[in-house]
Amino acid sequence: MDQHHLNYKNLIQLIPALHEITGPVRLVALGYGDVHVDVIKRNRHRLVLRMSHYLERRDGTAIPDPDMTLEVYSVAETVSALTYCDCFGSRRVFCPELMAISPLAKAELNNFLRQWLTKLIAEGRQLPVGEIS
Repeated sequence: MDQHHLNYKNLIQLIPALHEITGPVRLVALGYGDVHVDVIKRNRHRLVLRMSHYLERRDGTAIPDPDMTLEVYSVAETVSALTYCDCFGSRRVFCPELMAISPLAKAELNNFLRQWLTKLIAEGRQLPVGEIS
């Protein structure tokens, strides 16, 4: 199973009703901060999501770290990372200035996504009852 299919399998394990969500949802686990999942765009075959884990700063404000944009293709059962941002900077797969995809960024971001989804599953993350909107 390639990484894109594995990421899809892991995301479905975390959000079984992934193709039914229309608004924001949270992945929760006792002792961990929530991971927020927002639907950015949806059409018949493609779903674009934003997944964010917020860290609280000393001044009480929260920053997303990490924050990723993902695209989900339901028919192909794949998930790919599009962007990544944390407190140190950001990366994106597509560079609009060059009108090109960076294979290195794509590989690295999808590898991080696989690790993050695996970690969220290991932490016991799940949707709170009644969270699907």
